[in-house]
Amino acid sequence: MKKNGGTGEIGMDLTQGKPLSRILLFSLPILAGNIFQQLYTVVDGMVVGIHVSTEALAAVGAGFPIIYMITSIFLGLGLGASILVSQFFGANNMRKVRSVFSTMHAFMFIISIPLTILAVFTTGAFLNLLNVPEDVFEPAKLYMIIYYIGMLPQFGYNVNASVIQGLGDSRTPLYILISSSLLHVVLAYLFVVVIPWGVAGVAWSTVLSQLFSWIASIVVIKRKYPELQFRFLHLRINKTDFAASMKIGLPIGLQNALFSVGMMVMQPLINSYGAVFIAGYNAAVKVDGFVFMPVTSLATAITTYVGQNLGAGKQDRLKTGIRATTLLVVALCALLCAIVLPLQSQLMYLFTKDVAVVEAGNAYLIRVIPLYVISTLQYMLIGILRGAGRSLVPTIATLVSLWLARVPAAFLLSHYLGGNDMHWCYAIGWAMGLAILVPYYFGGKWRKTAVVDEILKKEAGHETDDPND
Repeated sequence: MKKNGGTGEIGMDLTQGKPLSRILLFSLPILAGNIFQQLYTVVDGMVVGIHVSTEALAAVGAGFPIIYMITSIFLGLGLGASILVSQFFGANNMRKVRSVFSTMHAFMFIISIPLTILAVFTTGAFLNLLNVPEDVFEPAKLYMIIYYIGMLPQFGYNVNASVIQGLGDSRTPLYILISSSLLHVVLAYLFVVVIPWGVAGVAWSTVLSQLFSWIASIVVIKRKYPELQFRFLHLRINKTDFAASMKIGLPIGLQNALFSVGMMVMQPLINSYGAVFIAGYNAAVKVDGFVFMPVTSLATAITTYVGQNLGAGKQDRLKTGIRATTLLVVALCALLCAIVLPLQSQLMYLFTKDVAVVEAGNAYLIRVIPLYVISTLQYMLIGILRGAGRSLVPTIATLVSLWLARVPAAFLLSHYLGGNDMHWCYAIGWAMGLAILVPYYFGGKWRKTAVVDEILKKEAGHETDDPND
């Protein structure tokens, strides 16, 4: 299995060619994939918000911080594996790519079942902790329990997609997501409009779509990447690879988990303003997600770009690619904000017919979107540092920005200025995170040594534990 400079069998070699053009070409399928991924939540919101009730719309979004907290640690480890794969791929070491891939699958099967059981049995307690309103509580609990049934397929697809993307193949996950998202749209309409299952209908459509994604990714890997295949009955964990994945991915996972805890701390504050405010907030966050999607896609692309070039020892390419991509993403963010703000009400009406809900959502959009440039720079720096395998400082920056800035600011602003002005807390948090990331980035230590070099040094002179030998 060979890597190449184009989009052939393995995917894209980002260590060759013009940096910006390669990054853009790699990021476009990621952007398209993110759009279709976002359709999962958008379709849920549109279907229940229009065809069921405002309470149902609130219920679908009420448990998101809990769901994200439960799944985030494992998803962070998947990203850690992806970063290792990108660096080993850059170093042209396919044996280690296969070892990382198999190791992460073994871990996935070990952790997913007990995590699912834990999530199901703690659903009610977490919703009580969030102070979810009585008219939203039961549908939110039902939605979450059904959602958790699809946790293993979700993990399985995430591992497969992360590793494939680390190889420079951003198209294959896109094709799977397109198919899965279209299936989700059809099933959501069937289970809510044709068969009136309400909130349970959108939950089951999500679970079945995730199962399809996992199965499809397995089939694709079997056909397109035969050297990555593993035998389920012979899965073993390579201790060195697992330790490296934990070193990179665990801080990311813990960051996301603690970030979710921060969202949970803020959620009772949001819930205290009632179902209309909750529904408006949840719908606005979905619009928000689409606006920010090009930024997150380019940040993901820069992670793989940095990983491959550090693994290949081509540090001379890093500065050019990073500078060009950062300038592009800031300009793109400004353009999208200029387009979305005048259309804010029209976008909100996609999710609801309630004028009060639209006004509540607009209050969020006009306070958050104009200052997106701060968050844009933060995301880019996080993507760059993660690509180098340096995830600790981004984790610290994100948690400080949340716990020392956003959460306290939210409560203070809510108390003195009211619910709508509470949303200024986002920009305050982003600025705090950027203040930590900028000095570390310009310090330059992150670019000196690739993580895979450290792994190979540890294995030098010893027999490698290849789980597929």
